[in-house]
Amino acid sequence: MATLVSGLPSPAIVKRNKNNDPVIRWISAFSALVSVLAFVYFSNKGVTLEYKDAISHLDIARRVIEGPTQGLAQLGGVWLPLPHLLAIPLIWINGLYYSGLAGSIISMLAYVATIVLIYKITQSLTNNKLASIVAAAVFALNPNVLYMQSTPMTELLLFACMAGMVYGVQQWAITNEHKYLLGAAVAGLAGTATRYEAWVFLFVMIVIVAVIGRRKNYVRTHIEGLTLAFFLVGAVGIAGWLLWNVLIFGDAFYFLIGDYAKPSLWVGAGEAAVGNVLVAFLTYYYAVIENLWSVIALLMLVGLVTMAVKEKLAPKVLPILSMTIMFPFFVVALQQGQRPLHVMQITNDLYNVRFGLLMILPAAVAIGYLVALASQNKAMTVAASTLVLFVVTTITFVSIVTGDDIVTLREPIAMKQNVNTAITQETSQYLASHYKEGTILMESFGNDTIMFDAQIPLRNNVYEGSYRLWEPALQDPAGHDIQWIVMRHDGQFEPDRVFTSLSNKPALNSYSVAFKNEGYVIYERRSS
Repeated sequence: MATLVSGLPSPAIVKRNKNNDPVIRWISAFSALVSVLAFVYFSNKGVTLEYKDAISHLDIARRVIEGPTQGLAQLGGVWLPLPHLLAIPLIWINGLYYSGLAGSIISMLAYVATIVLIYKITQSLTNNKLASIVAAAVFALNPNVLYMQSTPMTELLLFACMAGMVYGVQQWAITNEHKYLLGAAVAGLAGTATRYEAWVFLFVMIVIVAVIGRRKNYVRTHIEGLTLAFFLVGAVGIAGWLLWNVLIFGDAFYFLIGDYAKPSLWVGAGEAAVGNVLVAFLTYYYAVIENLWSVIALLMLVGLVTMAVKEKLAPKVLPILSMTIMFPFFVVALQQGQRPLHVMQITNDLYNVRFGLLMILPAAVAIGYLVALASQNKAMTVAASTLVLFVVTTITFVSIVTGDDIVTLREPIAMKQNVNTAITQETSQYLASHYKEGTILMESFGNDTIMFDAQIPLRNNVYEGSYRLWEPALQDPAGHDIQWIVMRHDGQFEPDRVFTSLSNKPALNSYSVAFKNEGYVIYERRSS
């Protein structure tokens, strides 16, 4: 078995290993099988759409092809567009839409791609196949990863894009072939059109490219050219989103300051982490522990430190270490009140705890590196690999069997069990039973699940994204052929725009109250 060495392996060795590695085919097939089995498992439990955001992602994609104002403008200006664009080819099929598979399949494909990339990254780092398999398994068998890859959420696509950036820059650092740098930039483009965390990571990778160029003793003009080219390709997603916000909303920064984008919508005034860097640090630390488990997090820390020291920050290591930037990024975001994240240890509840799952990427490679350190002794390598795989599979088995240790699933389940969710479900059930036809005026923000759960076609909904229709309908619903009005009133919830615009107004004179609970009022237009 090849030994782990510091510095850069020969480009010829890297290329030979890469082009003649049957393990990649087996890993791809195995991860695809695990992906499907995980989706079937969670789908049978009825939890693939537990996150309200999962339904919102499906609705955004569906509205592009179905709705009173269908078209690309329905992509909106808050969530980045790539996941929704990728879902469009399948989103029109009702079975795939209502099961969530139209969106989940993107996460599942990204899951497989990320596993293969982790294997390749670790193999290029260690030249040790067994260690690389272990690294891939650490990611593949993490129970929170398995759950998230079964949902239409966007985290797995982000993971694939980040891994693609790391792999491309690492291969360029090893081989000096610029095609890998171009591939990394394309992955950056995709990532910056998927989630905002990729914006930060892209700029970190630009710095890494410049540092590697410096370590290779490139002349300054060459380094500047490489970093500029990397930036120009990778930042197309950012530039495109800013331009989109200008064209659709008249403000390049609408995604930050728009009515449905302001951090104050999610970050409460009493957030424990805001303004307190220690609490922010502990919050993200606990989120990482909850997602990775303590033993994996500890091995990650040991592996990363060992890697940095033993490899002397070699160019092939820098892209891997750059993934750790997500930890200080989230600490700052929490401290500044830009992102909300709750953990039981701090606030006694869960919210956005999945953000901690980002650290599974450096954890997987770092643990693979630790296994490779034993490569001079075959028995030690097998023993180390077996121990890690035993720990990982035990964690997964316990989590799946008990159902209590998948923190990314515990969060949405807990949120659905509160009284407010019951109110929303009651409203959906009424519409499912009584709605026959006609256009419904209802704000989507905060009411995401009502139309979906009632299985009412989105083409029958005028909402805040229905340009040319929304504002006129709020002023005169009857005059704009609105048959039903659903409003969130000032009971258990914050009142929505429909309520504030129409409550106690003469515009409701043509309507009668058909349903009311502690959170919603439904009006139906009276027959003339």
